[in-house]
Amino acid sequence: MARSFFTRDTVRLEVDLANAYWEDTGDKALVFFAVCYNPNCLPYRAKGMPYFNRFSPAYRRRIRKELWRYLPLLEKYRYFLHVTLTIDVKNFHSQYDAKRSVERVWNSLLTRLRKRYPWVLVIATREWQENGIGIHLHALIAGLAYIPKGWIMETWNKVSKSGWAVELKTIHGDAKSVLEYILKYITKSAVNVNTSRIDNVSAVVNWAVNGRAFSISLSKTARLGFIKTNSNRGSYPCSCRWFFLGYVPYHIYELGLTGSVSWVVEYFSLDKPPPYN
Repeated sequence: MARSFFTRDTVRLEVDLANAYWEDTGDKALVFFAVCYNPNCLPYRAKGMPYFNRFSPAYRRRIRKELWRYLPLLEKYRYFLHVTLTIDVKNFHSQYDAKRSVERVWNSLLTRLRKRYPWVLVIATREWQENGIGIHLHALIAGLAYIPKGWIMETWNKVSKSGWAVELKTIHGDAKSVLEYILKYITKSAVNVNTSRIDNVSAVVNWAVNGRAFSISLSKTARLGFIKTNSNRGSYPCSCRWFFLGYVPYHIYELGLTGSVSWVVEYFSLDKPPPYN
């Protein structure tokens, strides 16, 4: 549907499909079982985890946690710039066509930006407009307070030649407040489901085109430092081999039963021989 010719009914149908998908997957947990041969570990282990997608409340929390890992890098910068890039919807015939074109042009612009300002850190997110085909690309650029608008338009005019397609805004404040500022744009593409129906167009279309919540571009020095810091976060103390068993209702996970070996063995009939034809 996202690849077909865009019509006024496209978004309505995608919203209906998204709600059907949420109804089918929104109240489940995953169950895993491990067999361990390490003498320092238990012979059997079980665990569960919530099954969530971009429509789940947990997805928003996961995005925030992942993004917050970059706070130490942002704290090294004094200047921050928010760039909003908008497309001309008349240039595209489908949502996928719009997404593919925006990603291609943005990657070209990011390459030019990295060559001209190699020290910057860039966090970008894609927000779909209510019409279902227009895109706002929001980019936080740490390390700059200004970029010539005409320089950006040299690349961005491939998807929009209008002067209003590029907006620049200097952001004032410390790294934490700046991160909160860009986070509100990122989480517009996620949904915190407090009602029985999903109606966030940006989240629905991002789901339909399999779009990422955000992307980050680091300088070479920052990238190496980030990898080194996060490589020392510790590894799992046991080399157990985990097997996915299946799904259970979410309230089973909340009760803690998915962490009980005896309960998991009984529920999934692991103590019984497999059926033979």
